[in-house]
Amino acid sequence: MADGFQFINNLIKNNMQKNQNGFTKLSVLLAVIAIIIIIALGACFILHSNETPKTPISQGQTPPVNPQSTGDETADWQTVINAQFGFGLKYPADFFDSGHEPKILTGDCNYSVFPDSCPNINDIVMADQVAAGGDVNAIKSNLSNPNYWKSTNGEKLTINDVPYCLYQTSDAGMGHVYNSYYYATVTNKQCLIVNLNTETTNCDFYLPIEKGNTDQQTNYNNCLITNANQPTTLSQILSTFKFNK
Repeated sequence: MADGFQFINNLIKNNMQKNQNGFTKLSVLLAVIAIIIIIALGACFILHSNETPKTPISQGQTPPVNPQSTGDETADWQTVINAQFGFGLKYPADFFDSGHEPKILTGDCNYSVFPDSCPNINDIVMADQVAAGGDVNAIKSNLSNPNYWKSTNGEKLTINDVPYCLYQTSDAGMGHVYNSYYYATVTNKQCLIVNLNTETTNCDFYLPIEKGNTDQQTNYNNCLITNANQPTTLSQILSTFKFNK
């Protein structure tokens, strides 16, 4: 580029001398135009050389994903752990009523029938309810009632590749239904039971809705939403059941 500028400079000097001798000024004008073109080309070259090359994304290629968008939904849930058997589960802090959070119960049972049949968990359940302050005779009476459990012999199911038996019982009062779920499995020749207690509100309690009563309408809508979401949340809790050893 330096040689080009030297050439133009000499050309201008020669033309200036010719102009003094009476020659046309056209050569000077052409020299000025040539300088402008050279400067413009040089600027374009510099800008192009400083550009960061872009890598095209081909069809079918997935752009990078923000790691936060794939976070664990249960990351901030509460945790319950039984260190003896290396078992744990998680649950959302605001899902269960205070004092009715999930519990892990363990004890002796007729483990040898499992998993072909469900073990009898009545003694373990009774010991837990008595420890919580329940009346022994009333508890014995309830457990001996063949209609106490929704399924007398338990309902078989599999959670995270581990066999369980579900025992479920319910009670109702004051517009609420109280459900108790006992998920029982066998490990180290003992029964391990996860106890979940939920409450479902009878939304009809808010009916009929008075005209213009927005609070009553809001409470009724929230009741319906809460009841509808409960099975989904329970399924998420079950998905966190895990043996760590």
